[in-house]
Amino acid sequence: MLNIGIIGMGKMGAIHADLINETKGLKLIAACEKSKNRIDQIKKDHKIDVYDNIGDLLDIKELDYIVIATTNETHEEIAIEAMKKGKDVIVEKPMSWNYESTLKMIETSDKYDKNLFVHHSRRWDRDYLMVKKILDAGLLGDILLIQSKVMLCDEGWPAWGIDGIENPWRIKKEYGGGILLDWGAHLIDQILLLIGKEPIGVFGLLQNGVWSSEVEDYFLSTLKFDSELICQIEASNNSRLSPPRWFIIGTKGTLAVKGRSTPIWDEVEIRYQNDDGTSENQTIKLEDVPELTRGFYDDMVLFLEGKKKDFVSMHDASKVIKITDMIRQSNETGKFIKY
Repeated sequence: MLNIGIIGMGKMGAIHADLINETKGLKLIAACEKSKNRIDQIKKDHKIDVYDNIGDLLDIKELDYIVIATTNETHEEIAIEAMKKGKDVIVEKPMSWNYESTLKMIETSDKYDKNLFVHHSRRWDRDYLMVKKILDAGLLGDILLIQSKVMLCDEGWPAWGIDGIENPWRIKKEYGGGILLDWGAHLIDQILLLIGKEPIGVFGLLQNGVWSSEVEDYFLSTLKFDSELICQIEASNNSRLSPPRWFIIGTKGTLAVKGRSTPIWDEVEIRYQNDDGTSENQTIKLEDVPELTRGFYDDMVLFLEGKKKDFVSMHDASKVIKITDMIRQSNETGKFIKY
C-alpha cells in the first residue's frame, strides 16, 4: 500500500483524491491547502489530516508520494522540495511553466533517485486511444496530415472562460495561465506519442481575444516532422461551435472524430481503401467515454509493480514544455523555430 498526500485541494486536487481512493494499492492519508477557510470541509469530505503548511505535510514519514495540484508556476519549487524530503512525486500537468524549469526538476529526480510522474491524463481518452489504434493498424496508409483541435463550447458558453473568472489563475500570467499550457500540453503530448519522435521544428500563433490581456485564449501551431507529415494543433475558449476533434489524412484513407458540445468525443468516421482497391466507410461509436483522468492511477500501480513497461515519463513531459516554449518564441518572432 502506497500512502499519498496532496498539495492543493482545489478542483483538480479533489479529483485526484477521489481517484486515489478508488485505486487498489493506494491510500490518501493527508493533504495541504492554503485556504484555511476550506480545511474543515476537506477533512470532512475526505476523512484525512489537512495542513496549511507544505513543510508539515512533507515531514510525515509515512508518506510515499506527493501529488502537486497547485498553480503552474509553483510546480518546480514544490516538486524539488518534496524529492529532497525523500518523497516520490506526481505533478499535475503541465510539468512546469517553462522548459528550463523542467530540467531542474529532472536533475533533482535523478540526484535523489525519486520517481517524478506527470499527470498527462488525456493519454487515456477514448478518442485518442481509438485514433492511435487505427493509425497503428495502418488503415490510413502513410500519414500526411493530423489536425487535433479543442474548441471549448457548450450550451452555457463559454465553459472555460467562466471557470477562468471563478479561478483567476487560469487567466493570469504570473500563475502560468493560458490555454497553451492547459489544453495545449495535452495536444502536444498526444501528437508526440502518436508520431513517436520529436518534430524538426514548430510554427505558432497566440491570441488573447476575450478573456485576458495577459495570457492567450487561443493558439494555433504547426509541427513539421522529418517526412511529409504535418501536424496542426489548435485550441480556443471562444468557440460557439465545435469543429472535428481529429481530422487525419493518409495516403489510403481519412479519419474524422466529430466535435460535440462538450469536450467529450464519441464517434469516429473512417473512409479508406482496401488492398483490392475498393473503398470502405466505417463509423465507430466510442461507448462509455471515461471522465477526466481515468486510467492514470491504475496504470501507475501496474508500472510500479513491474506489470507495465511504460508510464508517463518526466522526459516526455519535459519535451512537451520545450515545444510550448518554442510556440511562444515563434509567436514573438514570426519565425519557424527548429527543435
